Amino acid sequence: MMAGTTPVARAAVTLAPMSATAAELLHRLQQEAADAVAPADGTILLSPPAAACDYYRATETSCTAYFGDCRVSLFRHRGYAYWTGDEERTDGDGRRWERRIKAVVDNFGELIEGQS
Repeated sequence: MMAGTTPVARAAVTLAPMSATAAELLHRLQQEAADAVAPADGTILLSPPAAACDYYRATETSCTAYFGDCRVSLFRHRGYAYWTGDEERTDGDGRRWERRIKAVVDNFGELIEGQS
């Protein structure tokens, strides 16, 4: 806190009272929302790539980066406003996964993944 300032009082949060029926409905809605985003049984989830980049090489028309068990390669097509490439990952059981990527440069000059 800076000299000469007074601390700001924090207001307590008061929840509106609700009936048992409303509380039960709210709980069911929250559970339904949680179930909707939960992966289906048998779904294999790949962990996100490592935050630190192990290797990175880029030119005006291509870039390749390795993040632990993940490799991303992108290539800019001359005459087109997009980049295409692929991502390869290896899961905990040693299986290789890959997907195609399409990316564009946004208004701020950042390369972002676009809809394929």
